[in-house]
Amino acid sequence: MIVSRDTQSWFGDFNLDVHHTLEWKVGPMSFWVYRDNHEWRLRSDVSGDPLSPVAETVLREERQADVEDSKVQRFLLASESARLTLGVMLPDRPVVSKPASPVSIPAGESVKFYLSYPVWVTLAVGDPAKKLTEFASQRLSDTWFGPNTREGMLCYATRSRCRLNLSDHPHVPNRAITQLVIRNRGKDALTLDKVKLPVATLSLYRSTSRNWLWTQSVTLLRHEDGDMAELQLDKEAPDVAGSCELAAPPREAPQRNTIVRAFSQLF
Repeated sequence: MIVSRDTQSWFGDFNLDVHHTLEWKVGPMSFWVYRDNHEWRLRSDVSGDPLSPVAETVLREERQADVEDSKVQRFLLASESARLTLGVMLPDRPVVSKPASPVSIPAGESVKFYLSYPVWVTLAVGDPAKKLTEFASQRLSDTWFGPNTREGMLCYATRSRCRLNLSDHPHVPNRAITQLVIRNRGKDALTLDKVKLPVATLSLYRSTSRNWLWTQSVTLLRHEDGDMAELQLDKEAPDVAGSCELAAPPREAPQRNTIVRAFSQLF
C-alpha cells in the first residue's frame, strides 16, 4: 500500500499499528520504521542517487523476526502510542559550498543565487512526541574552514553550481534551498572559491504549493577586502518560495548583523 504524498510533505505525523512498517524513499535515502510491542525499529540507507526526485511512502503489514542486522536501531519504550512524527532539520554544522566553476564578483557588484544542501531527518514517537534519533539524509564530507589549521571550525562540504535562476534548480525533496545575496563593497574583486553558510542558525520552511524546502534569505555584506562579511538574515523565506509554513526552528539562536568569516580557505 502506497501512502500518497503528492499533495503534502513526505514528513509529518503518522499512525503506525503494531506489526506494521512504513518505508520511505526520498531523494538519495531510503529507510523504514517498524513498530512492535513497546518497540520501534529503524534502518536507513543514504547511498542512493543524490539527484533523485523520488518522494514516496509505502505502508505494509508484517511481523518481523528477531533482529540480526547490525544496521537496525531498536528503541524500547513503555508507551503504547501509535503516533510517529517524522521531522526535518537543517545540518548541525555550517555548510561550505564550493562552486563547480570559478566565480568572481567585481568591486561594487551584488549577486543573488541559490544554494542547496541535504536536511537531517528526526524521528519521534508518542504524544507529546519524544525524540528518538536523527540522521543525515545524505552523507556529507567533513572539511575544515579557516585561515589556518589552528583557527577555524569543522564544517560540511558541498559543491554548487551557484544557479542564478530558480527555474534552473532541480527539485530534490531532501534538500533545502537558501537564497544567498553577496554584496561586494570592497575595493577588489571577490573570488568566490568557497562560501560558508551558518545553517544551524537558520529556520527551515516548507513551500505549501510546491513542497520545496527553504530557509530565509541570507545576505553577506563584504565591506573591506578580505574574507570577512556582515551576516544579515531575513525573518522568513523569500518571496520566490511562495506561501510557506515553518518546518523547523533553528538549532541555535540566530546571530543577526554580525561579522563572520565567510570566504576563507579550506584545508
